[in-house]
Amino acid sequence: MRLPNGQQPLVYGDPAYFLRPGIMGAYRNLRNRDMTPAKRQFNKHMSRQRMSVEWGFGKALMQWGFLGHKLNFKVGLSPVGSYYAVCILLANVHTCYWGSATSVKFNCQPPTIFEYLHFQ
Repeated sequence: MRLPNGQQPLVYGDPAYFLRPGIMGAYRNLRNRDMTPAKRQFNKHMSRQRMSVEWGFGKALMQWGFLGHKLNFKVGLSPVGSYYAVCILLANVHTCYWGSATSVKFNCQPPTIFEYLHFQ
């Protein structure tokens, strides 16, 4: 996919993601070379934005603590992806009714439960 100006849109990923086409991360200070002030400011700004994404993961872990207990999950024996998907769905439903730290930070209302679940 390309933007109207011909540029490829990018998704900002934290260090856990592999950088690939379409995914970018923070600028790094390789071999102790000085980064430009603009790059340092970009890293600082994006770090703050990334924290708001982490709040969503934190909300799900707070509401369904068993997600954080790695010893409970066995590869191939527990449907970990399904557990996680259901917990995120329920956390999003909770946000529709009660809001979240992210909606407060960005001063935006979450969708109604009908909008979120696409009820007519």
